[in-house]
Amino acid sequence: MVSYINEWIVREYSELVKDQDGVVLLGVESLSVEEAQSLRNEVRETGAQLVLGKKRLVRVALREVGIELEEDAWSMGSAALLVGDTEATISAAKAIEKIYKKAKDDRKVTYRGAFFDGTVMNATEAASIAGMPDRQTLRAMMVGVISAPARKLATVLNEVGASTARCMQARADQGDAA
Repeated sequence: MVSYINEWIVREYSELVKDQDGVVLLGVESLSVEEAQSLRNEVRETGAQLVLGKKRLVRVALREVGIELEEDAWSMGSAALLVGDTEATISAAKAIEKIYKKAKDDRKVTYRGAFFDGTVMNATEAASIAGMPDRQTLRAMMVGVISAPARKLATVLNEVGASTARCMQARADQGDAA
């Protein structure tokens, strides 16, 4: 009976992870029920999902969909999967960092590995997901880069006329003395 339940759970995890752009394995040691529920709610608001489970079953499910994380990722107690598209995963990681930014010594959620946008990441790389810019920020950065040369050219062209006008005004102010 137990093996059927485990098979069902692995199948559910596999279905959840399959075809997702962002899958982050989190360590959730000593997370209370209230904290886990609060964390789930925060993540849900970003459009991603947070699923807590047994690391052995999570590992089997990830293997079934072709995601092989480093061996170090599995050296923790409890496991959680943060799953969503690219934008939702970045937003959820930012939400997690916002929650635990103040509590550096009492951090109950750690990054263990990730499969993000087709790339397998170790724990350090997975932790950097929260620092990635979202789509809107990237668009703003690109617009700034594209418009900067035109803005500088307009400034230079405007300055030619302005400096000519200043020279003429200075000459007029001097009047007959020049």
